[in-house]
Amino acid sequence: MGSKRNIIKKIPSLVLLLVVVLVFFTISANSQPETKADKAVSKLDQIKKAGKLVVGTSPDYPPYEFHLLNDRQGEIVGLDVDIAKEIARELGVKLELKNIIFHKLFEVLNQDQVDMVIAGLAPSVGRRQLVDFSDVYYQAIQNMLIRSLDSEIITSLIDLRGKKVGTQKGSIQEDLSQKQILGAEFITKDTVNELISDLKNKKIDAAILEKPVAESFVMRHKDLINIECHSGAYDALLGSAIAVKKGNPEFLKEINRILAELKKENKIIEFVEDAKILMNK
Repeated sequence: MGSKRNIIKKIPSLVLLLVVVLVFFTISANSQPETKADKAVSKLDQIKKAGKLVVGTSPDYPPYEFHLLNDRQGEIVGLDVDIAKEIARELGVKLELKNIIFHKLFEVLNQDQVDMVIAGLAPSVGRRQLVDFSDVYYQAIQNMLIRSLDSEIITSLIDLRGKKVGTQKGSIQEDLSQKQILGAEFITKDTVNELISDLKNKKIDAAILEKPVAESFVMRHKDLINIECHSGAYDALLGSAIAVKKGNPEFLKEINRILAELKKENKIIEFVEDAKILMNK
Protein backbone atom coordinates (compact mmCIF):
# COMPACT_ATOMS: atom_id res chain seq x y z
CA MET A 1 0.00 0.00 0.00
CA GLY A 2 2.83 2.35 0.92
CA SER A 3 4.53 1.94 -2.47
CA LYS A 4 1.24 2.59 -4.35
CA ARG A 5 0.68 5.80 -2.37
CA ASN A 6 4.20 6.97 -3.22
CA ILE A 7 3.58 6.35 -6.94
CA ILE A 8 0.27 8.22 -6.76
CA LYS A 9 2.01 11.13 -5.02
CA LYS A 10 4.67 11.27 -7.76
CA ILE A 11 2.15 11.39 -10.65
CA PRO A 12 1.47 15.18 -10.39
CA SER A 13 5.22 15.84 -10.35
CA LEU A 14 5.72 13.71 -13.45
CA VAL A 15 2.89 15.50 -15.24
CA LEU A 16 4.40 18.88 -14.32
CA LEU A 17 7.81 17.78 -15.56
CA LEU A 18 6.27 16.63 -18.85
CA VAL A 19 4.53 19.96 -19.30
CA VAL A 20 7.78 21.87 -18.66
CA VAL A 21 9.63 19.72 -21.19
CA LEU A 22 6.92 20.28 -23.85
CA VAL A 23 6.92 24.05 -23.22
CA PHE A 24 10.75 24.11 -23.50
CA PHE A 25 10.76 22.32 -26.86
CA THR A 26 7.92 24.50 -28.17
CA ILE A 27 9.82 27.69 -27.28
CA SER A 28 13.03 26.27 -28.74
CA ALA A 29 11.30 25.37 -32.00
CA ASN A 30 9.77 28.83 -32.31
CA SER A 31 13.05 30.59 -31.54
CA GLN A 32 15.14 28.96 -34.26
CA PRO A 33 17.32 31.43 -36.20
CA GLU A 34 15.64 32.94 -39.22
CA THR A 35 16.73 31.24 -42.42
CA LYS A 36 17.70 33.02 -45.64
CA ALA A 37 14.38 31.92 -47.11
CA ASP A 38 12.51 33.47 -44.16
CA LYS A 39 14.33 36.76 -44.67
CA ALA A 40 13.60 36.75 -48.40
CA VAL A 41 9.90 36.20 -47.83
CA SER A 42 9.68 38.79 -45.07
CA LYS A 43 11.53 41.71 -46.73
CA LEU A 44 8.49 43.02 -48.59
CA ASP A 45 6.39 42.52 -45.47
CA GLN A 46 8.91 44.53 -43.43
CA ILE A 47 8.73 47.41 -45.90
CA LYS A 48 4.94 47.36 -46.03
CA LYS A 49 4.65 47.08 -42.25
CA ALA A 50 6.98 50.06 -41.83
CA GLY A 51 4.93 51.96 -44.40
CA LYS A 52 8.01 53.29 -46.16
CA LEU A 53 10.72 52.33 -48.64
CA VAL A 54 14.12 53.60 -47.49
CA VAL A 55 16.39 54.24 -50.46
CA GLY A 56 20.08 55.13 -50.44
CA THR A 57 21.44 57.40 -53.17
CA SER A 58 24.29 59.82 -53.83
CA PRO A 59 22.82 63.06 -55.27
CA ASP A 60 25.77 64.47 -57.19
CA TYR A 61 25.22 62.50 -60.39
CA PRO A 62 22.82 64.22 -62.79
CA PRO A 63 20.61 63.19 -64.51
CA TYR A 64 20.39 60.15 -62.21
CA GLU A 65 20.14 62.06 -58.92
CA PHE A 66 20.97 65.64 -58.01
CA HIS A 67 19.86 68.53 -55.84
CA LEU A 68 17.32 70.83 -57.45
CA LEU A 69 18.73 74.23 -58.41
CA ASN A 70 22.21 72.88 -57.55
CA ASP A 71 21.42 73.57 -53.89
CA ARG A 72 22.98 70.95 -51.58
CA GLN A 73 20.10 71.40 -49.17
CA GLY A 74 17.49 71.35 -51.94
CA GLU A 75 15.13 68.59 -53.00
CA ILE A 76 16.76 65.50 -54.49
CA VAL A 77 15.44 64.85 -58.00
CA GLY A 78 16.37 62.92 -61.14
CA LEU A 79 15.86 59.71 -63.09
CA ASP A 80 16.64 57.41 -60.16
CA VAL A 81 14.41 59.36 -57.79
CA ASP A 82 11.47 59.05 -60.20
CA ILE A 83 12.06 55.29 -60.44
CA ALA A 84 12.23 54.99 -56.64
CA LYS A 85 8.95 56.92 -56.36
CA GLU A 86 7.26 54.48 -58.75
CA ILE A 87 8.52 51.47 -56.80
CA ALA A 88 7.28 52.96 -53.51
CA ARG A 89 3.92 53.77 -55.10
CA GLU A 90 3.55 50.23 -56.42
CA LEU A 91 4.35 48.84 -52.96
CA GLY A 92 1.81 51.20 -51.40
CA VAL A 93 4.34 52.90 -49.12
CA LYS A 94 6.03 56.28 -48.71
CA LEU A 95 9.50 56.96 -50.11
CA GLU A 96 12.34 58.01 -47.82
CA LEU A 97 15.61 59.05 -49.48
CA LYS A 98 18.94 58.91 -47.67
CA ASN A 99 21.88 60.97 -48.93
CA ILE A 100 24.95 58.69 -48.76
CA ILE A 101 28.53 59.19 -49.95
CA PHE A 102 28.84 57.04 -53.07
CA HIS A 103 31.55 54.64 -51.92
CA LYS A 104 29.59 53.83 -48.74
CA LEU A 105 26.33 52.89 -50.44
CA PHE A 106 26.90 49.13 -50.32
CA GLU A 107 28.06 49.36 -46.70
CA VAL A 108 24.83 50.99 -45.49
CA LEU A 109 22.79 48.59 -47.62
CA ASN A 110 24.37 45.51 -46.05
CA GLN A 111 23.93 47.05 -42.60
CA ASP A 112 20.16 47.30 -43.28
CA GLN A 113 20.19 51.08 -42.98
CA VAL A 114 18.40 51.24 -46.34
CA ASP A 115 16.15 48.82 -48.21
CA MET A 116 17.73 49.36 -51.62
CA VAL A 117 20.28 51.54 -53.40
CA ILE A 118 19.76 53.37 -56.68
CA ALA A 119 22.57 55.64 -57.87
CA GLY A 120 23.39 54.98 -61.50
CA LEU A 121 25.12 51.77 -60.40
CA ALA A 122 26.78 49.52 -62.98
CA PRO A 123 26.28 45.84 -62.00
CA SER A 124 29.92 44.78 -62.39
CA VAL A 125 31.21 41.32 -61.49
CA GLY A 126 32.98 42.68 -58.41
CA ARG A 127 29.88 44.44 -57.14
CA ARG A 128 27.74 41.35 -57.67
CA GLN A 129 29.84 39.63 -55.03
CA LEU A 130 28.68 42.23 -52.50
CA VAL A 131 25.01 42.73 -53.41
CA ASP A 132 22.28 41.51 -55.75
CA PHE A 133 21.22 43.63 -58.71
CA SER A 134 17.97 44.19 -60.53
CA ASP A 135 17.66 44.10 -64.30
CA VAL A 136 19.38 46.99 -66.08
CA TYR A 137 17.02 49.96 -66.43
CA TYR A 138 19.25 52.37 -68.41
CA GLN A 139 22.27 52.08 -70.70
CA ALA A 140 24.99 54.68 -71.16
CA ILE A 141 28.53 54.83 -72.47
CA GLN A 142 31.57 56.46 -70.87
CA ASN A 143 32.82 59.96 -71.60
CA MET A 144 35.75 62.07 -70.54
CA LEU A 145 35.10 65.63 -69.50
CA ILE A 146 37.83 68.17 -70.28
CA ARG A 147 38.29 71.94 -70.38
CA SER A 148 37.27 73.41 -73.73
CA LEU A 149 40.66 75.19 -73.88
CA ASP A 150 42.32 71.73 -74.07
CA SER A 151 40.16 70.45 -76.93
CA GLU A 152 43.09 70.44 -79.37
CA ILE A 153 45.46 68.79 -76.90
CA ILE A 154 43.14 66.03 -75.65
CA THR A 155 41.06 64.29 -78.30
CA SER A 156 41.15 60.64 -77.14
CA LEU A 157 42.18 58.41 -74.23
CA ILE A 158 45.70 58.11 -75.66
CA ASP A 159 46.22 61.82 -75.09
CA LEU A 160 45.76 61.33 -71.32
CA ARG A 161 49.21 59.74 -70.96
CA GLY A 162 51.15 61.85 -68.48
CA LYS A 163 47.98 63.74 -67.51
CA LYS A 164 45.98 63.78 -64.27
CA VAL A 165 42.70 61.86 -64.59
CA GLY A 166 39.92 62.18 -62.04
CA THR A 167 37.26 59.60 -61.09
CA GLN A 168 34.75 59.19 -58.29
CA LYS A 169 35.87 56.91 -55.47
CA GLY A 170 34.25 53.48 -55.68
CA SER A 171 32.84 54.11 -59.17
CA ILE A 172 33.07 51.77 -62.15
CA GLN A 173 34.98 54.56 -63.90
CA GLU A 174 37.73 54.36 -61.28
CA ASP A 175 38.39 50.72 -62.12
CA LEU A 176 38.01 51.11 -65.90
CA SER A 177 40.29 54.12 -66.10
CA GLN A 178 43.18 52.49 -64.34
CA LYS A 179 42.94 49.54 -66.70
CA GLN A 180 42.40 51.45 -69.94
CA ILE A 181 44.44 54.64 -69.59
CA LEU A 182 48.19 54.07 -69.66
CA GLY A 183 50.74 56.40 -68.09
CA ALA A 184 48.28 58.70 -66.36
CA GLU A 185 48.13 59.86 -62.74
CA PHE A 186 44.79 59.00 -61.15
CA ILE A 187 42.98 61.22 -58.66
CA THR A 188 39.86 60.00 -56.82
CA LYS A 189 37.28 62.16 -55.08
CA ASP A 190 34.22 61.36 -52.96
CA THR A 191 31.86 63.36 -55.16
CA VAL A 192 31.54 64.28 -58.82
CA ASN A 193 31.16 67.93 -57.83
CA GLU A 194 34.68 67.82 -56.41
CA LEU A 195 35.94 66.41 -59.72
CA ILE A 196 34.30 69.24 -61.65
CA SER A 197 35.83 71.81 -59.31
CA ASP A 198 39.29 70.25 -59.71
CA LEU A 199 38.90 70.17 -63.49
CA LYS A 200 37.89 73.81 -63.72
CA ASN A 201 40.73 74.79 -61.37
CA LYS A 202 43.28 72.79 -63.43
CA LYS A 203 44.06 70.32 -60.66
CA ILE A 204 43.15 67.49 -63.05
CA ASP A 205 43.12 67.34 -66.85
CA ALA A 206 40.10 65.10 -67.39
CA ALA A 207 37.24 63.47 -65.48
CA ILE A 208 35.80 60.13 -66.57
CA LEU A 209 32.00 60.01 -66.25
CA GLU A 210 28.99 58.39 -67.87
CA LYS A 211 27.87 60.25 -70.98
CA PRO A 212 24.57 61.64 -69.59
CA VAL A 213 26.38 62.80 -66.45
CA ALA A 214 29.12 64.50 -68.48
CA GLU A 215 26.47 66.12 -70.69
CA SER A 216 24.69 67.42 -67.60
CA PHE A 217 27.78 69.24 -66.38
CA VAL A 218 28.55 70.62 -69.84
CA MET A 219 25.09 72.18 -69.79
CA ARG A 220 25.96 73.92 -66.54
CA HIS A 221 29.57 74.77 -67.34
CA LYS A 222 30.15 76.19 -70.81
CA ASP A 223 33.93 76.06 -70.37
CA LEU A 224 33.83 72.23 -70.39
CA ILE A 225 33.32 69.73 -73.21
CA ASN A 226 32.86 65.97 -73.24
CA ILE A 227 34.39 63.33 -75.51
CA GLU A 228 33.22 59.72 -75.86
CA CYS A 229 35.68 57.08 -74.65
CA HIS A 230 36.29 54.31 -77.19
CA SER A 231 38.68 51.65 -75.97
CA GLY A 232 38.24 48.06 -74.80
CA ALA A 233 36.26 47.91 -71.57
CA TYR A 234 34.92 51.43 -72.08
CA ASP A 235 32.80 50.12 -74.95
CA ALA A 236 31.19 47.43 -72.77
CA LEU A 237 27.65 48.44 -71.85
CA LEU A 238 27.05 47.50 -68.22
CA GLY A 239 24.13 49.84 -67.75
CA SER A 240 22.58 50.92 -64.46
CA ALA A 241 20.70 48.70 -62.01
CA ILE A 242 19.21 48.77 -58.50
CA ALA A 243 21.12 47.08 -55.66
CA VAL A 244 19.51 45.10 -52.83
CA LYS A 245 21.00 43.12 -50.00
CA LYS A 246 21.72 39.50 -50.90
CA GLY A 247 19.07 36.97 -49.93
CA ASN A 248 15.94 38.92 -50.90
CA PRO A 249 14.72 37.28 -54.13
CA GLU A 250 11.03 38.20 -53.73
CA PHE A 251 11.85 41.88 -53.21
CA LEU A 252 14.17 41.78 -56.24
CA LYS A 253 11.49 40.06 -58.32
CA GLU A 254 9.00 42.80 -57.45
CA ILE A 255 11.52 45.51 -58.36
CA ASN A 256 12.17 43.82 -61.72
CA ARG A 257 8.43 43.60 -62.38
CA ILE A 258 8.02 47.33 -61.78
CA LEU A 259 11.07 48.19 -63.90
CA ALA A 260 9.73 46.06 -66.75
CA GLU A 261 6.44 47.98 -66.67
CA LEU A 262 8.25 51.33 -66.63
CA LYS A 263 10.37 50.35 -69.63
CA LYS A 264 7.36 48.98 -71.48
CA GLU A 265 5.55 52.29 -71.02
CA ASN A 266 8.70 54.28 -71.99
CA LYS A 267 8.63 55.92 -68.57
CA ILE A 268 12.41 55.64 -68.13
CA ILE A 269 13.01 57.84 -71.19
CA GLU A 270 10.41 60.29 -69.89
CA PHE A 271 12.21 60.44 -66.55
CA VAL A 272 15.51 61.17 -68.32
CA GLU A 273 13.93 64.04 -70.26
CA ASP A 274 12.27 65.39 -67.13
CA ALA A 275 15.65 65.36 -65.37
CA LYS A 276 17.22 67.33 -68.22
CA ILE A 277 14.54 69.98 -67.87
CA LEU A 278 15.18 70.25 -64.14
CA MET A 279 18.93 70.53 -64.75
CA ASN A 280 18.37 73.58 -66.93
CA LYS A 281 16.52 75.45 -64.18
